[in-house]
Amino acid sequence: MMETVTLEQLSQLLRQTPVMAQLHPLSLIFLPDEIQIFETAEEMIASLDSPEPQAEMPMVALKTEERFAHRLPSVRCDHDPFTTEINRFLLPKIELVQKWVLRQSQIPEIICKEASGDCVVLVMIDGLGYNDWKRFAWEGESPEELQILVAPCFVDGVSVTDQGMKRIVGEPKIAIRLSELGYERSFGFSYWEREDNDLTGKLFAGITEGVKKVKSFGEVLERLPDLPLEGAFVQIVRQGLDQASHKHRDKPNIASLVQQIFNELTELQRIFAEKQLTATIFLTADHGILWANEHDLKLYEPSGGNVPPRYYEGLKSGEMIWRVQFQGSDFSLLAYPFVRRNLRSDEWGVHGGLSFEESFVPFVTVEVT
Repeated sequence: MMETVTLEQLSQLLRQTPVMAQLHPLSLIFLPDEIQIFETAEEMIASLDSPEPQAEMPMVALKTEERFAHRLPSVRCDHDPFTTEINRFLLPKIELVQKWVLRQSQIPEIICKEASGDCVVLVMIDGLGYNDWKRFAWEGESPEELQILVAPCFVDGVSVTDQGMKRIVGEPKIAIRLSELGYERSFGFSYWEREDNDLTGKLFAGITEGVKKVKSFGEVLERLPDLPLEGAFVQIVRQGLDQASHKHRDKPNIASLVQQIFNELTELQRIFAEKQLTATIFLTADHGILWANEHDLKLYEPSGGNVPPRYYEGLKSGEMIWRVQFQGSDFSLLAYPFVRRNLRSDEWGVHGGLSFEESFVPFVTVEVT
C-alpha cells in the first residue's frame, strides 16, 4: 500500500532521493527548494541514467509506475494547494501556476473538446470564485443523480467582467465553434439589464436565435422546456457575487448566493432529464471576489479618486505587480493583499488583481446521461 505523506515529509524525502509522487503539481510551489518536475517516472529515469551532467536539485515524477518501484520510492501527498495560503506564491511562481492549472483562455477549447450529447449549455456567472464555490456550493453530499466535475481555473489576465467573459467565449466564439460540431441552433439568455450593453453584443455574437433578457434563473428554467434543444447550444449569463460586492448596503450572504447557483445547476440538469435529452452543462465565472472583511488589505501606493482598487491601466513596475496584456492593451495587477485606495463602506469585495480569491474560478462540468 502506498504511503501517504505530508508536504513537509515529501520535502524531506526529496532532499534524499528522487521520488514518484501522486499529488497536484501546484503543491510543489509551496516547497522551499526548486524542484525538477517530470510528468512521468520514465522521463525521470531516463534523465537519471543519462551520461549528461545532472542538475543538482530534487527530482519528482508526477506519476507512479510499478515497474520502477525497485528504484524509486512512491508516495501519495494529499496537500490541497487551492487555499488562501497559495497567495504567498502566486506572483513569484506565476509561470508554474499557468503551466499546471487550467487557464481561463483555454476554456473555449476545452468546451468544444468535451461537448457531447443532444445539447450543450454554458452558464457564465458574473463573480464566483473557486474558494467561495468550494466553501458553500453544497452542504453535505451532492445529489447522487448529478454527475458533476469541478476543476479550479486560473484567470490568466485582469480579473474583471469585461475581460473574463471575453476569454470564456473566446475568438472565434464558442457558439460558432460548436455550430461546426453539429450544434447549429443556439439560444442566449442574459440577466444584464442594460439594453444596449456592448459587452452583451460581443459575448452573444454567433447566437442564431437571439438573446432573451431575463430577471431570474427561474425564467430560464421556464422557457427551456419549450425550446427545440436537440442539436442546440444554450449560453446563459447569470448575475453572481459581483453585484453583492459593489455598492451593497448590508453584508452579503455569500453562502446563500452560492448555494442558489448550485441548486439552479441541479434544476437545469433535471430539465434535460425530464425531456429525456442528453446534455453537457458547463458552468464557470469571469472572476472571483476578494472579500475585504475576510482579509487584511493593505494600501500599496495610495491613489486619488475612484480608481480600480486592484489594478492599473498601462505598464507599471514594482515588486508586487503582475503585468499582462489583453487585446493590445497593457495592465498591471496588484498581488495580494494590496489595494490602490481605501474601500468604501458599501464595497464588500474587490477584484481585478492577482489573488487566489479573485483569480481562481470554478470550471464545472455536468453530464446529463
